[in-house]
Amino acid sequence: MNQYAPFYLWASPAGMNSFLWGPGFQRLVDDFGRPEGQHWTGLAHEEGVDSTAVPRTAVRRRQPLPPGTGLSSAVEDAVARTARFARLDGVVCASVAVDPRHWELVHFSLWADDSPRAVGDRFEVLHLSAPERSALTGGRQW
Repeated sequence: MNQYAPFYLWASPAGMNSFLWGPGFQRLVDDFGRPEGQHWTGLAHEEGVDSTAVPRTAVRRRQPLPPGTGLSSAVEDAVARTARFARLDGVVCASVAVDPRHWELVHFSLWADDSPRAVGDRFEVLHLSAPERSALTGGRQW
């Protein structure tokens, strides 16, 4: 399935709001229609060992947090796994977020090649817009 922009990472809510309510996104809406927006709260971001490479593949994996799951420990584990994951060969960056509407963790990773060592929904990266990537804070986000 073709999909426009499977995900964005924002350094702050103000950055997201500036984009969504600004002229740039309105031009996309005018040209392609208004996409369904999903958003998550960022938990951790790590630059990968191949952070300077141009990503070719993106992977998104959803991990349910069923009732009875200790939320604090599940999130701490996900943050630690994200840091370990970023050290794998081929990883450009890795992030994890939480969707409190569906109570699931959402893991994202960008890869320098077409054969990522990650399980999940795969997307071909045709373009990476990263004007403020250096402003993304690494590690745990709280």
